[in-house]
Amino acid sequence: MKKANIKTSLYFVFFFFGLMTVFGQRIEIDRLEREFRGSPSGRKAYELSQKMIQLDSTYYVGHFFEANYRYDRASDKRGYESAIKSLVKAIELLEKDFPRALKRTTDISAYIDRYQFQRKYVILIYYLSKSYENIDKPGEAIKVVRRLQKRDFVFNFGINPYSNISWIYLRNRMYSPEKYEFLKPTIEENLEMASKYADSIKTSDKHNQWFLNTYWPSSANDALLSYYHYKNIIYSHQIKLDSAEYFSEQLRRYNRLSYNNYGNLQFIQAKYDKAEESYEIARDEDNYEDKSVKEFDYMQSAIKIFRNDLPASKSIIEKSIKYLGTAPGFGWNNIALSRAHYYAGDLKKSKEFRDKAANFKEIHVNSTWGEVAYNRNTLLFKYLYHKKSIKEIKFRDDNYWYKPKKLYEISKHHFKQENAHLLLTSELSADPERFIGYYNLFASENNLFFDEIWELIKYFNPEYFIRIFKDKLKEDEREHVHKYFNYFIAQFYLEDGEYDMAIEEFQKVLDDEFLDPVNEKLLIARINEGLSKAYSENDNDESAHESLLAFYNNFPQLVPYSDLKMKFNLEVVNNALTPEQETIIEELEDSNIEWVENDSYWPTLRINLTKKDENQVVDYQVNVDGETKFEGNLTLEKGEHSGQLIAFRAFGITLE
Repeated sequence: MKKANIKTSLYFVFFFFGLMTVFGQRIEIDRLEREFRGSPSGRKAYELSQKMIQLDSTYYVGHFFEANYRYDRASDKRGYESAIKSLVKAIELLEKDFPRALKRTTDISAYIDRYQFQRKYVILIYYLSKSYENIDKPGEAIKVVRRLQKRDFVFNFGINPYSNISWIYLRNRMYSPEKYEFLKPTIEENLEMASKYADSIKTSDKHNQWFLNTYWPSSANDALLSYYHYKNIIYSHQIKLDSAEYFSEQLRRYNRLSYNNYGNLQFIQAKYDKAEESYEIARDEDNYEDKSVKEFDYMQSAIKIFRNDLPASKSIIEKSIKYLGTAPGFGWNNIALSRAHYYAGDLKKSKEFRDKAANFKEIHVNSTWGEVAYNRNTLLFKYLYHKKSIKEIKFRDDNYWYKPKKLYEISKHHFKQENAHLLLTSELSADPERFIGYYNLFASENNLFFDEIWELIKYFNPEYFIRIFKDKLKEDEREHVHKYFNYFIAQFYLEDGEYDMAIEEFQKVLDDEFLDPVNEKLLIARINEGLSKAYSENDNDESAHESLLAFYNNFPQLVPYSDLKMKFNLEVVNNALTPEQETIIEELEDSNIEWVENDSYWPTLRINLTKKDENQVVDYQVNVDGETKFEGNLTLEKGEHSGQLIAFRAFGITLE
């Protein structure tokens, strides 16, 4: 018995000292936390977390620091999966050791003691739910926010479970229960669920309102403003403009309007100046620390393309990449750059950035732009690259048709173009959102634009789409968008060989009171391209030529890749040409340009060739109606297709 007592006493002593050791370690961890002043995403935060975990791996604080660090640093699936492990560990330890601190209380003195625990818990829950969203596990994200919902804290530090769930339904609306079991079978039902959860936000804090008004007055309206925000997003998606504008105005009153979202609301109404104004404000308010696609950059880049301000379109995205690097949004930025170079006529560069996007595993963070849209963008620009490459080969050499190498290159591009188009059309026909997205031409979730949508649907049944767009002219309240419906009707008439009807519809666009000659140069160019084709088919050469010149003047970079042949006067300043220079001129004249003599109606390409070191240098100038449209100089290195490069410069296309 005596031995047993001694043994028991020793166990007690060891347990006591062990307990005191753990207690001391936790006191030390708490001290380290209080004294930490660095960034949660900084290296020092990670080093501190490891020190804390080494002191006591069963204490939540070290895992809390590690979870914050990993979440803030995550930029891909692996990063968020790593963050999830730390977040789950921190939450479980916090729940295990401090269950009382995570209970609701309306006693302010008791709440003061629980405040830090509840604040950390909310942060961890929010980060964990977002991490699950970012690795495409929205069902797990909903389970996580419901844990917070059950706690029913008097203050959730700006995180509202109903907001999160509303967002998740909206973001995944196009899927079915087969993919995510929490979803409803149809888009309409999922949108209804998103709207119901958004409605619940408004009343979610009613039973806490006295405490919010008394102790957190600056956050007393958080639930109401979150309700306004999500209803605004949902109504914008549904193109219910009056409702969307109403909720935008409510947010503006409280200085909580998302100018990115408001810019999108203006964009889908084709009000480009207002959209740009909002995107500029959104950019000024953003520090680019949040790792997600910057929609305002992507969308404003498109507006610059519509305006034919291609250097600005590229510059916006290049700056965005500089700030964000390869964080989420990098893929979308490369799609935008691919688009800008595509319209600038540089197919090589367009392909380079499209390939970067296709090879990048984009994480769709804080945006309803998802994987389906991303893959469709990259596939579309693959299709357009091969289609336009065929046009480029034919433009470079008008005699391509009896050169086997050229014909082989064309056949390769044609095969790849057809494969890509087959995939695109099958995807589009199976897409349940094509009606609200693509067929509306402008929609909040649509990050393909009208000119690209035409390429998606142009080979479908003309009668079917003419009927759709005529119905939209009657039903759609967006007056600035109507001209785009007319444009598509005209294009389908043109494809169907109804040239008089096509001309009538094209002319409606040019006569539209809302047509913007500054912001809609791309549309005006496409209209005149179509008119030139239709007039040519009707043997109205004078009108065809007038439209061709207007096509060139508005968006010359498109002309070499069209079915039309531009006319130029050629003026070579040199009095005498060397054999090498004569070869350059011959190659220029062999391009798919119709050369005229002393016809002031058409532009004049004036060139002067000189030799510098071993290379030829060309100074060029394009004059239209006595005014200079393009000018510059080009060093022609040996081995290049020098005459072809000069031909592209006549259209404002700079190839490297």
